[in-house]
Amino acid sequence: IPPTASGPVFPPAVPVATSRPPAANERAYHETMQQVVRAAVKTGHVVVVGRGGQFLLADQRDVLHLRIVAPLELRIAYVALREELTSESARARVQEKDRARDRNMQNQFHRKPDDPAIYDLVINTAVLDLDRIVDLICLALEDKASRLSMPPEELGAAAGLAPYPGRPADFSVPTRTSSQS
Repeated sequence: IPPTASGPVFPPAVPVATSRPPAANERAYHETMQQVVRAAVKTGHVVVVGRGGQFLLADQRDVLHLRIVAPLELRIAYVALREELTSESARARVQEKDRARDRNMQNQFHRKPDDPAIYDLVINTAVLDLDRIVDLICLALEDKASRLSMPPEELGAAAGLAPYPGRPADFSVPTRTSSQS
């Protein structure tokens, strides 16, 4: 995404309506959903929310994989406010959606979506506001994009670090003497 003076430019989101298909059509539904996601990604500069994108696109280096999380109580309060539900109804809705999402990912991809190692960035929204979250995502996107031409072995947290001056365990551990007993 080419940046402008005010930051990256994102095309408008295009919502895709999805509903749970009958069990007989579930396999066809999942195959079609995967085709739609892959086709959208081929057009470039898209945001895929859910749909197993972290698994479908795991082998693509030019994809930024995000996981956005929040504590259960905050998610319940948010759903209660946005959907005008009681706290109990919101709790039931959030927990059922969590179970359904986990079941779907397990059935479709045989994986759990809560493995942090499959994401480039995990953001907890408990404290951060939306503007800061967008800033973090844009920063991660720009940084990852700038490294796409680098060989995989030159990437990661240790890239560019100098070796330890000596052995990693070059500090001495104090020993107890009999006079310290």
